[in-house]
Amino acid sequence: MKYLIATHGKLASGFQSSINILTGKGDSVKVIDAYLDNSDYTPKIDEFIDSVSDDEQAVIFTDLYGGSVNQKVVTRLVPKGKGNIFLIANSNLAIILSILLLPEGTKLSDDKIKELIDESAIKPVQWNTQANDDNDDDFFD
Repeated sequence: MKYLIATHGKLASGFQSSINILTGKGDSVKVIDAYLDNSDYTPKIDEFIDSVSDDEQAVIFTDLYGGSVNQKVVTRLVPKGKGNIFLIANSNLAIILSILLLPEGTKLSDDKIKELIDESAIKPVQWNTQANDDNDDDFFD
């Protein structure tokens, strides 16, 4: 399995840093920090896509659905017709880790990715702002 994170600014490198701290697997993820300068990052996308052979799978994570980085990935990926490369937009650290930490040999599918996205969705954390010294067990309820 191969992984690419492509984002505006240094978010991709930030994700990679967090992945390294939490799992030690940051080096297994390629990153593109777009728009840090005037350089064209398109060749890096093409290089990643071309590096994925027909008998392996890959995931590309982007930061904003419909954003310029996501659009660039789509325009490079679609014409190549590689159904073994999945694209996930609006990525967060939870979904990246969920996919990165799948057991070795796990085959991805659209259904599996949807399941992982649902589990990794943003969740509001609510708590009672009034002091309640009776029971700390329900803090995250």
